[in-house]
Amino acid sequence: MNIIEARIDQSVNLLTENTKGTPMKNWRNYIPMFPISTAEELKSALVKRFSAEYAGVATRLVYQAVNEAYALAALVGEPLLLLPALAEEKVQNAAAWSDRQSSLLHGNPLALAA
Repeated sequence: MNIIEARIDQSVNLLTENTKGTPMKNWRNYIPMFPISTAEELKSALVKRFSAEYAGVATRLVYQAVNEAYALAALVGEPLLLLPALAEEKVQNAAAWSDRQSSLLHGNPLALAA
């Protein structure tokens, strides 16, 4: 079994049993690997930063790119360390896509040739 499968199994078991081995009745006993508020604060800061840096990209696309990057980063041991780099790459791809869509919609004949 690889490391990722072991972590998934561990997290599933944590969610389904409390410390006494009986099924949990609610989420009060759930302890995430890192505080959710820290991850959400970082995601929010990244969305603000990239929205300002890539003004031509819709904020919803930036938000979606950051969420996708977070989903990828969550697969590794230290997701908050990788999130900024992955998010920036995703936002750059979204900016390139947005530029291409814009050129197609505005009738640039060279864009259709690409």
